[in-house]
Amino acid sequence: MRRTLWTAAPAVALVPLLCGAAPATAAAAASTGDVTVTDTESVQVHLDASGSLQDARVFDQLAFAGTGTATVRNPVSTSGLRNLDGFRGWKLEDGDQVATVDVDGERRLRSMSDYDKDLPLSVKVTYTLDGKVVKPGDVVGRSGTLEVHYVVENLTAKTQQVSFADGKGGTATADATTVVPMIGELVTVLPPSFTAVTSQEAAIGGDGRGGTQLQFQMTLFPPIGSATAEFGYSAHISKGVVPKATMTALPVSPLDFPSYKDGSATIKAGGEQGVALTSGAVQIDANLIKLHDGAAQLLGGLLQLKDGAAQLHSGLADTAVPGADQLSSALGGKLAPGAKELANGLGGELAPGAGELADGLNSRLLPGANQLVAGLTTPTKDAPSLVDGAALVAGGLAAVNQAAPGLVDGLDQVAGGLKDVDDGLALLSSTISTEAPAGQQQLHAGIVALEAALGSTSQPTTIIGGLDALRAGSTAGAGQISANANQISAGIAAIASGLASFHVDPAEQAAYTATLQQLAGLGAGAGQLGAAAATLKTTLGTSLITIECGLDASVAGCPAGASVAGGLAQLDHGVSQLVDTVVAGVTAAVGTADPKQKSLRGGVAQLRGGVAELGDGSETLGGYLDDLEAGAAAVSGGVDQVADGNEQLAAGLRTAAKGSSKLAKGAADAAAGSKRLADGAEQAAAGSSQLAAGLHDAADGSGQLADGLGQATDDTTGAPALVAGAQRLHDEGTSQVVASGEETAASFGTQYAVLQANAQRAATEGMAYGAPEGAAGATAYSIEIAGADGAGSKALGLGAAGVVLFGLGAGIATLVRRRLV
Repeated sequence: MRRTLWTAAPAVALVPLLCGAAPATAAAAASTGDVTVTDTESVQVHLDASGSLQDARVFDQLAFAGTGTATVRNPVSTSGLRNLDGFRGWKLEDGDQVATVDVDGERRLRSMSDYDKDLPLSVKVTYTLDGKVVKPGDVVGRSGTLEVHYVVENLTAKTQQVSFADGKGGTATADATTVVPMIGELVTVLPPSFTAVTSQEAAIGGDGRGGTQLQFQMTLFPPIGSATAEFGYSAHISKGVVPKATMTALPVSPLDFPSYKDGSATIKAGGEQGVALTSGAVQIDANLIKLHDGAAQLLGGLLQLKDGAAQLHSGLADTAVPGADQLSSALGGKLAPGAKELANGLGGELAPGAGELADGLNSRLLPGANQLVAGLTTPTKDAPSLVDGAALVAGGLAAVNQAAPGLVDGLDQVAGGLKDVDDGLALLSSTISTEAPAGQQQLHAGIVALEAALGSTSQPTTIIGGLDALRAGSTAGAGQISANANQISAGIAAIASGLASFHVDPAEQAAYTATLQQLAGLGAGAGQLGAAAATLKTTLGTSLITIECGLDASVAGCPAGASVAGGLAQLDHGVSQLVDTVVAGVTAAVGTADPKQKSLRGGVAQLRGGVAELGDGSETLGGYLDDLEAGAAAVSGGVDQVADGNEQLAAGLRTAAKGSSKLAKGAADAAAGSKRLADGAEQAAAGSSQLAAGLHDAADGSGQLADGLGQATDDTTGAPALVAGAQRLHDEGTSQVVASGEETAASFGTQYAVLQANAQRAATEGMAYGAPEGAAGATAYSIEIAGADGAGSKALGLGAAGVVLFGLGAGIATLVRRRLV
């Protein structure tokens, strides 16, 4: 009777487990009418006190409910198969129990046979007395500290490939260990002689008779539990015995069983959040790579602009500015004062003197000579007075003849000076017409190159276009990074919150808590990344638009003001206008050596022509003066000679008068031309001063531009730092987030895939032998672990146990059938 009671206990303990079990459903069974079939298998196992198998049987019950006829083929063990409802045998076909049943209400068919398969569970029990491992029989009658250690292992484990989302839009696979998921409990009652009972795993309570009841729960499948469970207890014993223990277990679906459904859903959500984390991190990393590439393009453009600015500064400071200074010095220090002195000499001295000479010859000497000739060639009574007049004329002509060589020498000096002036003007015109435009063209080419490098927002390959694209892409990318990071942070927080409420095996609680803390730290890091990305977005937007506006104020959104592009355009226009004005003014003022042209060289040519004519006239005048002097000396020799000399004198005076008129006109023209030369030289000097001042300012501005671009390309504070920072953020930040997201997706994804595989195995392998086609089925295992008390009795009470188990089977069938309704 004692054995029968202990045999019935585990069967009764199966009831709460089976109430939650999900039935396995196959295709419809062959039946007429409305008949529901349920198959319950109860496997009873006896182990010795160390966990070695003694015997195992399986009790099978087919429960029919409804009205009609049903034919079933029920897989069973044929070894020792017995009918527990009577003495008739069973019809067997190919190892299946075959039966046709008429049902009107409820019917049951019960059988028992030997369990001829490998058990899905193993149990090992170890006993330690006072720190020494002993056999169970060695405990009997002893006193001391007893430690009992159980190891229960799910033997259905196997390695199979599972698949899960990798977070990058694809599917990853992994080899994982799956089992037929089983849950169970082990119950043992310690006698009153066991005191100071402790256990880290058991629920401990009294049995109402002075003893201590221990109950151990087992979740024998990963990842919620483990395929192996280890637990035990310790107690101080006297007159020791080994208490027996009862273990019950049954397969369940972790996706449907109420105790594990929420945990499975949490793991699934963790995998989905891991996928979202990876996807968001991949997007962040891609945008960061775009930011890095844009910053590298910006750096390349700034380096080109820096080189161009250095060349511009070198050209302005080393060539254009010194040349402009020399030009200004030459024009203002030499040409303008010399031209002014020439104008003063021609206009103040030579031109008035030539006018007075022409006036004296034409208005005085020539009329007197004509009168003298007339008087000499006309008979008169006043001959002696004519001789006196001839003597006076001879004396005057001698004085004039003495002054004439000085006049001729002065005219030669004037002619030489005018030639030097003309040569200088020609050289000035040639130099300024060649060198100034060449310098201006070189400067213009440099400015055009800089303007082309700057470009506009519609030209993505230029500096401004690259900056604008970089600003748009980087701020958008930084905004996306911030949004994704914040989303990731919220998702991780949700995962951590959900996982925090999930109960795991106590042995793994510490590692599980550490993992949750790491996950929370990862969420906080993602939040910090989101805040940093938001700050980066604001900083990048402000900094890059400031650079754009500084380079070109015409960019949309920039305030009106000075910019590099505007300065270059003004510089190009100002230099071009200045050079054109100066070259045009100087070349126009200088002109050519055409006497008809109203220019400096034209005036000089006229002046030279007048001086040449004056020289020719003076030479002729000198000859005539010699003749006049000789004729005047010979007046006393005869009236005829005087008359002839006077005639020659008149003719010479007429020629001299004509030459003096030409000389006066040429001197006047030379004076006017020299005045224009002086004015043009002053204008050219002023223009060259403006050119020099402008080029000085341009050189200073190009130096500032070069310095600013040097700062922009500085390795620690400029664009290189942005490139390096983006690379570092990729290497140390987003790539790590991607890796963490992949790890999270893989971890939770693999765990949920294992749960799915376990659930599938529960559906296909959960029963010991299987149910008839179309019937609901469930299997429960009742395992008794024998004790040791020295009595040696082993009353199996098999008949009573069978009655109790089948009573349990009826309850199971009813519960399963109700769950199907």
